[in-house]
Amino acid sequence: MKSIGQLLQASRIAKKLDIADVARITKIRSQYLMALEADDYSQLPNNPVARGFIKNYAQFLNINVDQILAIFRRDFVENTDGKIVPRGFENPLEEFSFWTPKTTTIMIVICLLTLFASYLIYQYQILVGAPNLTIMRPVDKYKTDQDTVEIVGATDPEAILSVNNQLVALDKGGTFRFRVPLTGESTTVTIVAASKYGKTRSQTLTVYHE
Repeated sequence: MKSIGQLLQASRIAKKLDIADVARITKIRSQYLMALEADDYSQLPNNPVARGFIKNYAQFLNINVDQILAIFRRDFVENTDGKIVPRGFENPLEEFSFWTPKTTTIMIVICLLTLFASYLIYQYQILVGAPNLTIMRPVDKYKTDQDTVEIVGATDPEAILSVNNQLVALDKGGTFRFRVPLTGESTTVTIVAASKYGKTRSQTLTVYHE
């Protein structure tokens, strides 16, 4: 079924009239006539003005006014902002709103599952990954005139710690503190932390004896 704009345009063309002729006779601006023929009511101020222009244009073209206004009421409506929009689009944001109770529940479930999966992955990495190992002091290439150097650091409480292939006991919480004798001008200290799954992490320091 043809729209109002299509009916008006077809009738005008059949009478061999152009927009300028119609505008001059009806006193309706050309831009409004073109908007009517394009069914573009965003160019018109409000519903009463649009209805008046449609009525005058239809009378000029000898089109049944009641019929064409009935088509207008069928296809278009004025929304809460006073704009003329296609019927069914009075409140598009409400009609097509994404945030419904159902989608909110789905999003909450997805977030909970994501958090649970992240927790499991984190725990798995802790179990099968290499233990942490931090040497607090001394720094690499440390120089001292003492015959020994104190190594202070921390690792995972369950880790097995060795220094230059000698096992070292951990304090509560995984901290450690021990002294290493220095031999010669430089001594290499290798600290290795191993997990019960065989994963290791190591650090090597060189200490110079002055």
